[in-house]
Amino acid sequence: MVRLRLALTLVGVLAASAVRAQPPLYTGMITPYVGAARGGDVEGPGVTPGVSMAVVDLSGLGAEIDIGHTREIDDTRFSSSAITSVMVNAVGMWQVPVVRRVLRPFVEAGVGLLRVRAEVPDSGLVTSRTDWAFDAGGGVIYMFNDLVGVRGDVRYFRYFERFDDLPLRDNGFFDYWRTTVGVTFEWPIR
Repeated sequence: MVRLRLALTLVGVLAASAVRAQPPLYTGMITPYVGAARGGDVEGPGVTPGVSMAVVDLSGLGAEIDIGHTREIDDTRFSSSAITSVMVNAVGMWQVPVVRRVLRPFVEAGVGLLRVRAEVPDSGLVTSRTDWAFDAGGGVIYMFNDLVGVRGDVRYFRYFERFDDLPLRDNGFFDYWRTTVGVTFEWPIR
C-alpha cells in the first residue's frame, strides 16, 4: 500500500512538471504606438497615436485589431481634418533568433472601418464619411526579453469604393500610408 501511494505521488509530481514545461498555445501582444500618415490623399505628416492588439499561435499565424487616429491630414486645404481607422487583420509572423533575443518580421492584411473628416476653410463645408476599407503592410518586432520589445511597421490604407463627396487630390480612392513605432508587451496564453 505504501509503495502504491509513493508511486502515485511520483506520477502526479512528474505529470504536473510536464504540464508546466509545455510551451504556451498562443502569445498575446499589445502595442501602444505613435506614427505618421503620409502619401496618397494625406499631405501630412499627420501624427497618429494608436494601439494594436494581437494573438498569435505557435506557427506564427494570428489575428490583430488595430485602432489609430490621425489629425491634420492637410493644413493647406483644410481648417481641420482627421482619419480614424479600426481594422481587423490576419497576421503571419516568423521568429529569427538574434544573440539570445528574438527578431520577428511579420506581414498583415485585413479589413475594417475608415472614417475621414475634413472641413474646408471659409466655406464651412464639412465632409465626413465612414465606410469599409482595407489595409496591408508589414514590420518587425524586436523582443528585449520575454515581456517587452519594440515594434515598427508600415501600412497602406484605402477605401474599397470611390467617393466623389470627399475632397480628394485625384477624385479616386481615398488612400494613404502610415508608419508607426511602439512598445510591445507580450504574455503567454495557455
